Amino acid sequence: MASRDLRTISHALILVAFMLGLIAAALWLRGGGLEPQASAQVRRVSTEKEGGIPDSGRQRMDMIAELQKINGRLEAIDSALRGGTYRIQTLEAKGDAKADQGAR
Repeated sequence: MASRDLRTISHALILVAFMLGLIAAALWLRGGGLEPQASAQVRRVSTEKEGGIPDSGRQRMDMIAELQKINGRLEAIDSALRGGTYRIQTLEAKGDAKADQGAR
């Protein structure tokens, strides 16, 4: 029983060693330098339309401008609702009229 366990462990270790060898070969054949990301080439910041790095500052400024527009619209609606009187007209749906007659 112990020899069977040892044989299983040895097969597993051989498989792991083989896979590590494949990984090492792939990294070696990949080419290119193994430079850290910090020393990678610096790209120019541009808009997303140009295919460059997204400008997060510009995105935030656009979001703030849109939020200010929405706040202005909400303030206009709020002042209209607070200052005026409104006539509300409701229409009865076709299905609701039949349901109301059946309930009576």
